[in-house]
Amino acid sequence: MLTQQDYILNTEEEYKQIESVKEWIQNIHESGTFFNLSLKTLELIRRFNNLHIQVFEENNTTPSNLNQLVITSKGLETQLIREN
Repeated sequence: MLTQQDYILNTEEEYKQIESVKEWIQNIHESGTFFNLSLKTLELIRRFNNLHIQVFEENNTTPSNLNQLVITSKGLETQLIREN
């Protein structure tokens, strides 16, 4: 029996996840609900924002930075779902 793997299958899906998390963060910032988030989530948001700036705004797209951004976005998405 085939089972579905618990990882992102391609780069396009990774970028979609990153953009989805970025939009979620913008909505949280605009609504002011970030006061209800845990310190762990706030730290993940800070890391995500720093990496997002490096990769997309400063064009520092090293494999390491992109991999860290993908991992951070996955962890942050999970954390945001858990807290909302």
